[in-house]
Amino acid sequence: MPNDFLSTAIETALEAGDFLRRHFETDIKISEKFSHDIKIELDNLAQEKIIASILKDYPEHQIIGEEGSIGSKDSEICWIVDPLDGTVNFTYGIPHFCISIAVQKRGKTIAGVIYDPIREELFTASEPGYPKLNGKVIKSSQRSFLSESVGVIGFSRTKETIAKATDLFFNLVPKVRKIRFTGSAALDLAYVACGRLDFYIEQQIQIWDIAAGILLVEKSGGKITTKPIIEGKTFSLKATNGSLNLDFVTFD
Repeated sequence: MPNDFLSTAIETALEAGDFLRRHFETDIKISEKFSHDIKIELDNLAQEKIIASILKDYPEHQIIGEEGSIGSKDSEICWIVDPLDGTVNFTYGIPHFCISIAVQKRGKTIAGVIYDPIREELFTASEPGYPKLNGKVIKSSQRSFLSESVGVIGFSRTKETIAKATDLFFNLVPKVRKIRFTGSAALDLAYVACGRLDFYIEQQIQIWDIAAGILLVEKSGGKITTKPIIEGKTFSLKATNGSLNLDFVTFD
């Protein structure tokens, strides 16, 4: 059954990716503006397409997405969807964004897909099975020295989380090779899973941004540490390749 779910997730992500790719660097209609984020009309349109595709195969399932939820809360299967992770990048013409789709059974993630439609990179994972990038098995990096590591620190929306991320940046930057800021949490996790990055740390992140990526990292040999902020929805997160020691990074 997980493979059936994965097949639907892949087909759905590819369709949504094609939709986003066709609208990239076109006129963008902004629907909401925030201090450190924006919402665009395409977020909703992409999620509508994803929901329709999933419900076509599984009309009885629940779907939780960044742009709203649908279906029965009593369903043992729940799809967790981010139709466009990296909206600011997309809006500004930066070609670094993705679709993230995860499938959970009784709260446990059993399948996940992250698709970068610009690079046409499809990250997949399922229980059981190996995580893959475009059909090839991937593993996290083996780098164990901070001085050789490259990682991402995410800066969330609130003043408090931005301050914590800034303190962490100044703590880590002398110790590591490089710190990056990319704008897509799901791709950050996918990159940890395939060895491009060695760690990713975020003070506050939503479940739809990370559900598929967590499975990818864990299946690739990496390590995930989370701390719930809002149970089931919002978390602090630390993802590593499984070899680095980042125990000194905590969420107090």
